[in-house]
Amino acid sequence: MASLSPISNDRFRLLLLSIIIVALLAASLRVITGIEEAGRFASHPISGAFSIAFPLLGQGIFLVLYLLGLLVGWHQVAGGAYGWLDLGEGVAVAGLGYAIAESIVFRQKRATTRKDETARKSLHIASNLFACLMIWGLGIEMTAYIVLTAACIGILLMHLALAGTKIPGMEEWIRNVGREGEIPGEGALYNAQGILFAISILRDHPMAAISVILILALGDGLATFAGTRYGRHRLPWNRSKSMEGTIGFALGASFSWMAMPVTETALIVILAALIESLPLRVNDNIVLPAAVSLMYYLAI
Repeated sequence: MASLSPISNDRFRLLLLSIIIVALLAASLRVITGIEEAGRFASHPISGAFSIAFPLLGQGIFLVLYLLGLLVGWHQVAGGAYGWLDLGEGVAVAGLGYAIAESIVFRQKRATTRKDETARKSLHIASNLFACLMIWGLGIEMTAYIVLTAACIGILLMHLALAGTKIPGMEEWIRNVGREGEIPGEGALYNAQGILFAISILRDHPMAAISVILILALGDGLATFAGTRYGRHRLPWNRSKSMEGTIGFALGASFSWMAMPVTETALIVILAALIESLPLRVNDNIVLPAAVSLMYYLAI
């Protein structure tokens, strides 16, 4: 998520594209899934508010839009119009739309991979496995509430950091798990939004949601380990990744079979490995679970 001057052509383009792409995503998802009932995807105010708010991170007006969106969302949940899964879905769709918009506006943006990704990937794997345990032990609804709360707190902390507020522990975060060229917490926020996307789309299939998160956790984690340690053969279509890393992803993602031991899982793992290997500028912490969740939704 980029930091921009208060008024700039890039910020205006980012804002406009974010709004348009979120609306298009919502319409596309309704067509793909056949879900038309109120409260799904971007049909509620929180998704619209976040599609406007994300491009304004670090600016004073962001807090107004952010708090307004949260207040309206909470009021609608309290009134029974929506559930926490619906709100999480709205935030996830807004996050995906913003990530796509950002990749279009900032074509050259790329976070620099750390020389030692051990701490970062260990945290990535552990947090996602913990999300799987929450789904299994607490259920989809409670997991959505916890992850959505964590995401909302993270968004606020990112805004404060961009606004120049010194946050305890932020420097340690940057030093230990942050990447140059990325806002502190950006990867974690997209990861949370990816989880929200999975559990909201697959709310009636919790084991499929767990499978998606296992692919994200173990596939991505083992891909980095294999690519860093043993990567020798560059992929023809993406010179920044290796055949060894892609194989590592497929092997790690194969653990998703434990949650969904069906034939479709094997195909989904292969397709996920292919998506992960593509030279996409959209953060894979959100684009990968979004794509895999839709595959499972259509397959089961």
